Amino acid sequence: MAAGAAHAQRRNQSVQKAAAVLRAAAGAPEGVTVSELARRAGLPRATALRMVEALVAERFLRRLPDERVALGSGLLGIARAADPDAILLEAAEQPLVELAGRVPETITLTVSRPDGSLEIVKQLDGPRMLGLTNWVGRPFPVHASSSGKLALALGGESTRRRLPARLERHASRTITTRGELEAELARIRERGHAEIVDELEDGLAAVSVPIALDGELVASINASGPTARFDDAARKRALPALRRAAASVERLLANVAE
Repeated sequence: MAAGAAHAQRRNQSVQKAAAVLRAAAGAPEGVTVSELARRAGLPRATALRMVEALVAERFLRRLPDERVALGSGLLGIARAADPDAILLEAAEQPLVELAGRVPETITLTVSRPDGSLEIVKQLDGPRMLGLTNWVGRPFPVHASSSGKLALALGGESTRRRLPARLERHASRTITTRGELEAELARIRERGHAEIVDELEDGLAAVSVPIALDGELVASINASGPTARFDDAARKRALPALRRAAASVERLLANVAE
């Protein structure tokens, strides 16, 4: 009994030491040497080195070329399981704020779920009095929305399975035939972004660009506004800023996943 208790105590101490090493690494996102990691974690260097080797093997830490270590991609999978939106929202926060300063329309972030569903998880309202209501968490039809059409064009088969047998008309220009929708998806794949004009609701226009990780669509950044104001020329002007914001989010996500 005493031997079992001692073994359990040593195991708990190992977990605590590993947690201390991970917390110390989290405090140095640019990387840290093993000696500095040991100092921050309050451990002997030899102990910290053993912990680092074990955590690297599990991909919870990664080695950098100059002998430093940093948090690894194994933690990303755990974090996604615990809170699938937290990492994306953190990565997107500053790029979305900067985008909202350049594009004076409603800016939203739509997440593509593994089951093919889509959800708006962030919205920044534009400075004009005429704009959108809050769409965070609200369902929307994939064939009549810019982020939905983007997911149909660039996402996996799971999103396509969410298409209803009958494409319901929501506004005067909603696409309601499969042939027309397939032609539109081909155009989206060619140009790399999706748009709607009077398709989800008359008087509403939107444009969406993808956020991808390892070649897989994970989200989209969208700008939406009144059709009369957010016309073809305004949407074209907004595209470079939208693409820069998406690229910034992709870089931040890639850094976490490395």
